[in-house]
Amino acid sequence: MKLHRQLILFTAALFALGTASQAQDFKGPVRLIVGYPAGGSADAVARMVAEGLKDEIKAPVVVENRAGAGGQIAADYVRSVPGDGTTILVANSHMMVMLPLTSKAVKYDPVADFKPIGRMTSFYEAIALPASVQATDVKQWIELARGDAKLSSFGVPAAGSVSHFIGYKLGADAKVSLQAVPYKGAAPLVQDLLGNQITAGIQPILDVAQHSQAGKLRVLAVNGSKRAQLLPDTPTLKELGVSGFDSLEWTALFVPKSTPDATAERLNAALNKVLAQKSVQERLLKLGMESHPSSPAELGSLVSSDLNTWRPVVKASGFTID
Repeated sequence: MKLHRQLILFTAALFALGTASQAQDFKGPVRLIVGYPAGGSADAVARMVAEGLKDEIKAPVVVENRAGAGGQIAADYVRSVPGDGTTILVANSHMMVMLPLTSKAVKYDPVADFKPIGRMTSFYEAIALPASVQATDVKQWIELARGDAKLSSFGVPAAGSVSHFIGYKLGADAKVSLQAVPYKGAAPLVQDLLGNQITAGIQPILDVAQHSQAGKLRVLAVNGSKRAQLLPDTPTLKELGVSGFDSLEWTALFVPKSTPDATAERLNAALNKVLAQKSVQERLLKLGMESHPSSPAELGSLVSSDLNTWRPVVKASGFTID
C-alpha cells in the first residue's frame, strides 16, 4: 500500500511538472505583430483573436502594430526574433504571397523563414460593374471589352494586389487585354464605380456587398470554390465555367522557423478554439471575412500552393513594384 501510494504521488508530481512546463512556454506577454496601422481590418482581426487567445493559453496577449512597406517591416521583425512562441506574426496573403512575387526588395522567404500556426480567415474578391453597364455576367463583360477598348479598364484597390492579377488572368485566358487601374484603396474605387467613372472593379466583397444589395452595383461573380456568405446569390467564377480562381485571400498566424513544433501545435489548438466561437464568426463576417481555421500543415500547403498559382501569372504580366 505504501509503495502504491508513493507511485501515485510520484505520477502526480510528474504531471504537475509537465503542466507547469507547458504553462511556462507562454510566459507573457505574447505579442501579435500586425504589419498595418491600428484601426484597419488586419488590426481588428488581431485584437479579436488576442481577446480569445489569452483565455486559451492562460497568458496575456497584446497586439503590436509595426506598420510599413505593405507588411514587410513586421515580417522582417518576426523572422529575426527567438522562436519561443511569444512573438507571432499576423499575416495575410498579400504579405506572404503577392509581395514576395512582385518585389525584389522583400528580404524574407515566406516558406523558409516562418513556421505556420494556422489560418484565421478567408475573404473573397468580387467583380463589380455599375448598374448602367450592359453586362450581366463575366463573359459578357469580357466581350464588351473585346469590342471596345474604352470598356477594358478595371479598377483595383492597389497595384500588385490579388485583384490586379485576377483581372490580368481573366483577360489573358480570354485573349483580351484588360487594363488594371490601381487606386489608393477600395473606397475611392467604389465611389468611381457608383459614379460611372470606370467600367468595372475587382475588390474585396465587403466594399461592394451593400451597394449590390441596394441595386447600385452589379456584382457579376466572386472567386473561390463556393459562394460567399455575404452575397449568397452571387455565383463563383467556377460556377460560370471560368476556371483557375478557386484560391481566396486569407489571414493567418506565423512564428519564426525556429519555434518548436509542439509550441506551434499548442498555439494552433488554442487559435482554432477561438475561431470556433459563434460570436467570433459573426464579428468576422462584419469585416467581410469568414472563419476558416486550419492545421499548421494545411496552412503551409496553402502558402506553397498560392505561390505556385500566382508565380506564373505575375511573371507573364511583367509586373513589378520595384
